[in-house]
Amino acid sequence: MKPVIGVHFWERQARLSFCDVDSVNVAAIDLPSDIKRLNIIANDFSIKKAFEVIDKFIREQLNVSDYALVICTSDDTGLKEIQLLYKCALECGVEVVTTITETMAMAYYSYVEFGLNGSAIMAFASPAKLGMAQYYLEEGTIETEETFIAGRWNGSSLYKSEFLSSAGKRFFDMTDAGIILCSGTMDKCLAFDQAIKNYISSSKTFYNKEIEFKMINDQCVIEGIGFICGKLEGREAFQGLREVNTLSAYDVFISVNGEIYPMLEMDSIIPLEEKVEIENYPESKKTYDDIVIYEKRGKSFVKVCQMKIPKEELEYFYHKACHLVFSADQFRRLTLTVKSIMGDKEVSLKVLDYMTGGEEEEVKTESMSDLILKLLPVIDDLEYAFKYAKEPDNPYVEGIKKTYDKAIQILEENDVQIVTGEGQEFDYNTQTAVMHVTDLDMPDNTVKQVMQAGYIYKGKVLRTASVVVAN
Repeated sequence: MKPVIGVHFWERQARLSFCDVDSVNVAAIDLPSDIKRLNIIANDFSIKKAFEVIDKFIREQLNVSDYALVICTSDDTGLKEIQLLYKCALECGVEVVTTITETMAMAYYSYVEFGLNGSAIMAFASPAKLGMAQYYLEEGTIETEETFIAGRWNGSSLYKSEFLSSAGKRFFDMTDAGIILCSGTMDKCLAFDQAIKNYISSSKTFYNKEIEFKMINDQCVIEGIGFICGKLEGREAFQGLREVNTLSAYDVFISVNGEIYPMLEMDSIIPLEEKVEIENYPESKKTYDDIVIYEKRGKSFVKVCQMKIPKEELEYFYHKACHLVFSADQFRRLTLTVKSIMGDKEVSLKVLDYMTGGEEEEVKTESMSDLILKLLPVIDDLEYAFKYAKEPDNPYVEGIKKTYDKAIQILEENDVQIVTGEGQEFDYNTQTAVMHVTDLDMPDNTVKQVMQAGYIYKGKVLRTASVVVAN
């Protein structure tokens, strides 16, 4: 089989692991400065740039041209990021065979290196995040039992951390694990050590107060991924190992034309095929069927994927009873199938085909917003130059006016909306009242004069208009 190489993005590096007979080797690559500050697997640009750097290193330094990757993600990584990762891999010609969480990699390492058995909690504390999950390890099987915490953490009390659900917190308080193993940066591991001890000593519900706490080197993650690579390559030293893993750390919901249905609970094991019955498939009021997959992360619903399907493909199901079948293979690649209950009609939708780089678009939007804001003072100067010129008919003034008009035209062609509103009702969302005057000829709360135009880009107010309001 082709070589399988593990990847873990950690402290501005891509760490690699690869097998040699019965051992694991590791290497590290410095990442380009333009993606170091980003959550690498959250947007198209950074993923593709990382794949480019990794591919070059593997080909030139390891002398390997045909390979597959195992990507290690933080425990709070959801289906949206994982599907986007697979999509970008396909576009870059890179094969990603599976993804694994940091705490799962720790569990692999702990089983192989320490001979750990039974229930154990793995915690990975990075500079900004904390992942904490419980695993059961026995006879070569590493099984996810529960994910307790996954998300941002500033090193303070665990009472203020975002437990995934009240059920997650309850399971954590009632854990029968004998040990908590922590890895990550030294300062955050020490902070977690103190936080967990404070939590246990002050909690009235945490019953296993004799649980042991131990810190291990962050190298355990990349080496744990290496064990998985060895297993996938079929190397004898790593056979017998297998993981039982969940699809997502979050509950999954599906919305069909505005009607939302609970689909999966966070402990659903992959591969899977789950279905819900719809008594009356809702008819779309748009020119397409709008199907959206969500993950419930804490109190928020995060859009995984939006699928806009031409009505003619699904109109057969309107107002009929049918099943929504949600399936995922062992690599977390998703398929949604609509099946009729009384017939054999079905339509399958592969989620990867509908994934877009939403986070990349957000990054681009922010960059464009910054550029527009930098240009606004120049546009203001052009406007003031011709509005308050002493000789408005002067050819130079007319040239300034034409330049201003061209600049406004370019902005409008690029989704920028100019906010003025003279003679209209004052809108506090897009306007700022710099003066109030009395004018009996105008309705109350009406914009009498625009002192400075405002600008909106793709629904975001870049600058409110400064106006004089009549009262």
